[in-house]
Amino acid sequence: HALHLDQIDVLVETDKAPFPIEDPPPGEAERAIAEHASRHVDDGATLQTGIGAIPSTIAGLLAEGEGGDYGVHSEMFTTGLMQLHEAGKISNRKGQFDGVSVATFAGGTEELYRWLDGNTEVAFMPVEIVNSHDVIGRNRAMVTINGAISIDIQGQVVADTINATQYSGIGGHEDFVAGPALSLEAKALLCMPATMTVDGKLVSRIVPWFDAGAVITTPRHQVDVVITEHGAAELQGKTVHQRGEALASIAHPDFRDELLEAAERAS
Repeated sequence: HALHLDQIDVLVETDKAPFPIEDPPPGEAERAIAEHASRHVDDGATLQTGIGAIPSTIAGLLAEGEGGDYGVHSEMFTTGLMQLHEAGKISNRKGQFDGVSVATFAGGTEELYRWLDGNTEVAFMPVEIVNSHDVIGRNRAMVTINGAISIDIQGQVVADTINATQYSGIGGHEDFVAGPALSLEAKALLCMPATMTVDGKLVSRIVPWFDAGAVITTPRHQVDVVITEHGAAELQGKTVHQRGEALASIAHPDFRDELLEAAERAS
């Protein structure tokens, strides 16, 4: 996480402060999702978290909870991960890169940037190491926490487009869903509210199937645990019918019958 000047081809100095990213305050759904997700994080887990209110709320719950002995191996180092450090919850006994939290970049509050400055508890490493599926899978009890926009009853995930139009980058989403599959004790959590409002209408994020032209971010065979404010659905190893039933159980009640009917047809 340090470069000698001889290793740098072009260096641009600036007096601009790092761009601050404030986490939005969690709503009722985000807090419920965080409660469900935190139950999947055992003592000694190695954590990866994405950006947004849900991962930050989960980190906050873990910081306040009784558990600990966590490690950090995350593409992005966030304010929530700093709070875990400050709460004394991070031991970083991961089995590799022990003693330091591992990341490729940081994004968070001004307080986070001040905390990171000169802090030897965090090591910034090349993305080809941090996002390597093999490296991710070798961490002790890896638990990854990421978001999604929508999922169908097959388990296919859309996380970076809306109506086939690019909404965000894929980033490390795919890497940190696929990596945990290399270890039997690891878990990949995908967290999202069960619904969203489109043109004043309540719409389910869990759908029977995607429309033609939908761009899939993560294929169904890699998806492990999906969490909404209504609970957690473990999909790994299940048939399409079983997946549909599990996902219907964590969907908004108004959409469950439709999803169960689709699951029946798909069996």
